[in-house]
Amino acid sequence: MDVSALRSFVAVCRSGSFRVAARERHASQPGVSRHVQRLETELGVALLVRQRKHVVPTAAGSRLFAYAMDTIAAHDRIIESLARDDAAVEGELRIAASTAPGEYLLPGLLFQFTEIYPRVRPHVAVTDSASAIAQVAGSHADLGFTGMRVAHPSLEWTVVAEDELVLAVPGRHPFAGRASVDVSELKGLPFIEREPGSGTWTGLRRALDSAGIKEPGYTLVMVVNSTHATLAAVNNGFGFSIVSSLAVHEHEFDQVYPARLTGLDTTRSLYMVKRPQLDSSVAHAFGDWVLARLAKGRETIEQEGAR
Repeated sequence: MDVSALRSFVAVCRSGSFRVAARERHASQPGVSRHVQRLETELGVALLVRQRKHVVPTAAGSRLFAYAMDTIAAHDRIIESLARDDAAVEGELRIAASTAPGEYLLPGLLFQFTEIYPRVRPHVAVTDSASAIAQVAGSHADLGFTGMRVAHPSLEWTVVAEDELVLAVPGRHPFAGRASVDVSELKGLPFIEREPGSGTWTGLRRALDSAGIKEPGYTLVMVVNSTHATLAAVNNGFGFSIVSSLAVHEHEFDQVYPARLTGLDTTRSLYMVKRPQLDSSVAHAFGDWVLARLAKGRETIEQEGAR
């Protein structure tokens, strides 16, 4: 069981409220709800009873609460012990990231890393992919996390996650609730684009080029420079857009509906980019930790596939 999910569950039990628990956890209310739902799915039992004004644990939830308290305490003790052993890993960690990995991938990675190395101080600049790459190349950032890869003689790239670009549909449109929309159906639709240099839009253009489509025929109504601004515009009914599937699963807007875009291959990789020789020992430690985490994840997948 994920410790973060257990922390969210404990916070809900203690406060009797998903809203209060989210505020205490410095997280979104949907994020806390997903943590609890994940635990209920994993355990196969209902953990909370949602009453009129507050939430209380079920009998199974009360048992899990006691287990969660012990588990969190043990986790915190080992983290503190490891931090003392690795006190040399301290200082600033400068990261430049495009919006999808910067807003939806990095926060979890940095939270886990700084639990082990609490003296590390991350500084994350969220921008578009082209700018993030330029910051790493110019030594203004130690590491970059981007949604696209470009040919560059002095940079190294590692795939850290797989993503898919999906269509964000405004809730008042007849397409809302559809599982998929064909690229041919975009003709004439009002569309919100990301700024030049965005990995999302570079990925879409590459997918269109691969499919032999010069123009999808939509009508441009707005250009924005962040995923959050894109989703806000869709939520307010300005039009459709293309966003990362990571963003679709984490956003809090209630009038944005995701749909797969058929007729195109919109899968893509997310990358960690760095210079061959890192000046920062903290950046070196974080990069190695990310690679070790990826290797462990692949090992787990391979073991499950062999069963």
